Amino acid sequence: MSEDLSSTDGWRARLPFKPRSVVIAIVLLATGVAARIVWDRFEANLTRSPRYRITAEVIHIIPEAPPPWIRSNVKAQVLRDSGITDSLTLLDEPATIQRRLVDAFELHPWVDKVEQVVLASPTRIDVLLEYRQPVAVAEVRVGGRSELVPVDRYAVRLPDGDLTDVERSYLPRISEIENRPLVGEAWSDVRVQGAAQLAAHLRDVWEAYSLVDIIPSTYPEVQRSHRFFTYEIRTSGGTVIRWGAAPGFSPPGENSFEDKLARLSNYIQQHGRLESIDSPKMLDVRNGLLVEKRTVKRDVADETRR
Repeated sequence: MSEDLSSTDGWRARLPFKPRSVVIAIVLLATGVAARIVWDRFEANLTRSPRYRITAEVIHIIPEAPPPWIRSNVKAQVLRDSGITDSLTLLDEPATIQRRLVDAFELHPWVDKVEQVVLASPTRIDVLLEYRQPVAVAEVRVGGRSELVPVDRYAVRLPDGDLTDVERSYLPRISEIENRPLVGEAWSDVRVQGAAQLAAHLRDVWEAYSLVDIIPSTYPEVQRSHRFFTYEIRTSGGTVIRWGAAPGFSPPGENSFEDKLARLSNYIQQHGRLESIDSPKMLDVRNGLLVEKRTVKRDVADETRR
């Protein structure tokens, strides 16, 4: 006997789904959509709430006090320029918060590296910074006048406004430099890179040895396919120290920085600082020690007047 397809039960039996299941699915979907709308509005209210905003008070820089050569407010400048306080909240994923803060602080020219970002508590974020330190100034001609631009050991141009003119005058001066990069960028000029490394290595003895200028060679030397620039150091007494290549840029076979410094130190210990006209005309410390004395003597009458 054939099934009556006109009957309600027969029609329902042949459906691939049950009407009741469809109704339940529609209700669940509508409930989910409504819940999502409610949550989005609730989340938007949360992110706008001052309680969950990332503010300057939430972020703590470690060390608390910057080094003495930095007078600008690094944290305030980073938050101003990055827009973090307007786009980041404590409700964001911890990894997102850490990445955004690292990226923002490492863009500041005084920051060498963000060591760590620690979400210490719901209302405290510690940012551990390693700062750049000025090791020299590049003497650059700008508009017919000379400017002393501070650099760190990696030849990164540092902000101009923090160091006073007096502080710049005591730093090693890299002479005969033509161009300059933007603040926070490194010099592409290899001569400046080597000079900055040399200044950093001589930092502990610079003032004690009466050193003043680092003068890069104009053209590179080539030795066994190794291309490098050489450097001379001028003292306050006018003595020229022929140093050779900078640390990290030396060709194979050239004496080490330590050997050169030992020769210079021994000479100064035996003969005194290189700060007067009685100092030699030239010291060559590249491979052994060569000394060239001055040939011009001071005028006796002039000396009497002094």
